[in-house]
Amino acid sequence: MAVAAILESAYFLQLNLKAAIKEDADWYNRFMPLSQLIMEMVINVSLVRVIKQVIDEDGSVKDSASSALKRARDQVQLLEKKLSQLMDSLIRNEMKETSFLEVSNIDGRWCINSGTGQLTSFNGLLLSSDSGTGRIIEPLSAVPLNDELQQARASVAKAEADVLLMLTEKMKKDLDDIEKVSDSVIQLDVINARATYSLFFRGASPSLYLSEELDGSFSTETYLSENETLMASFPKEREWLLYMPKAYHPLMLQQHRQNVQKAKKEGSNAPDVSALEQAHPVPVDFFISHKTRVLTITGPNTGGKTICLKTVGLAAMMAKSGLHVLSSESVEIPWFDSVFADIGDEQSLSQSLSTFSGHLKQISDIRSQSTSQSLVLLDEVGAGTNPLEGAALGMSLLESFADSGALLTIATTHHGELKSLKYSNDAFENACMEFDEVNLKPTYKILWGVPGRSNAINISEKLGLPSVVVSNARELHGAASAEINEVAWTYPVQGLFLVIL
Repeated sequence: MAVAAILESAYFLQLNLKAAIKEDADWYNRFMPLSQLIMEMVINVSLVRVIKQVIDEDGSVKDSASSALKRARDQVQLLEKKLSQLMDSLIRNEMKETSFLEVSNIDGRWCINSGTGQLTSFNGLLLSSDSGTGRIIEPLSAVPLNDELQQARASVAKAEADVLLMLTEKMKKDLDDIEKVSDSVIQLDVINARATYSLFFRGASPSLYLSEELDGSFSTETYLSENETLMASFPKEREWLLYMPKAYHPLMLQQHRQNVQKAKKEGSNAPDVSALEQAHPVPVDFFISHKTRVLTITGPNTGGKTICLKTVGLAAMMAKSGLHVLSSESVEIPWFDSVFADIGDEQSLSQSLSTFSGHLKQISDIRSQSTSQSLVLLDEVGAGTNPLEGAALGMSLLESFADSGALLTIATTHHGELKSLKYSNDAFENACMEFDEVNLKPTYKILWGVPGRSNAINISEKLGLPSVVVSNARELHGAASAEINEVAWTYPVQGLFLVIL
């Protein structure tokens, strides 16, 4: 029935497309290449008809499938009726006020279950005896009927197997076509799932391109005109390696919608649902110049740096998979051959790897496998060891990725030294996660061209660390390390860099 269902659905799909093409011949070209896939399916309608003639909807073989099966099933019903009447007669003859007798079925044979220690007037074969459940007896008068019933059931099984064998032989002749139809239906189902997902989340159709096409330009005039805060940092026309405005992490957006739907379903009062709807995930903007090979993202803990990495990585894979990217408008994104990520704690007790060693091994593998067409995502690069050595190692790693590594590397870090790479190498760009220093809360928005502070001391103060500890930490931190954090915006002006402090 599963085979018949696939063939039948494919047949009606093909029939509907043929009707649409007959009405308007241009429909064939509109649906390409799906129309070609659908029209090329070879469907044996007679096979579907035969299957539905002999197999019921629940998958059982119909009585009408063969005369032998019909006779065998009729014989089974007749014998079961005779056995039922015989058992009723025996039980009625034995019934007393204190007696307990009931019909049982043991391995397909009709028997009687008598109470513990109870004697019966009829002769029979004792099949089992238990002090808790009584005795199972097959009356001698029922033995011939039970034997016939077993033979009749065997005849039913053979007749059913003959019918299924007949269907199998018919299907074998069309096996190649059936497999091709099945593969095509699966492919269409996956495409439909992608479209349904993309429409449900109102994603934007991505514009994929090969890295060799970076010479083209992409205008952001419309978008920037609506976002004045970005106007100061970006020219109206610029060539982008990655252009992804207001992009969402798909799982965060899905969780938000599920929470809203759950609140509505549970009948929560209107203000609560309204507040939940307004607590929307914050989208992130990604505008990466085609000259950039390494983007360093800094900012506070819990500020959204890791979510940004995952958002870009998922967007790249969704675009390659034929899904819309959850962005406010069309996305310009390279066709990355691979996406490599070192995110999370890679320590392993079984392999004697510390957190630092685990990250280092992972990054080493990425470095050897990535190509000039790859996307590399590194979370907290250089962390887990001495800060000075970690910063030096992080700088060296990112420079190697910029020189001969991936097409694009995005790394998060707390090392201030990594923020300075932009000012000595055009392949680097800085960004940071915005932080509301008045309310001591992250906004989860990206500021471009800005090296951010970690704000760990301020956050610690808000979380209740004693004031004396916080004050001492500020003194130890010193003014020297704050210099790079004070850099706000950097613009190329007539061959020079204008740095606003």
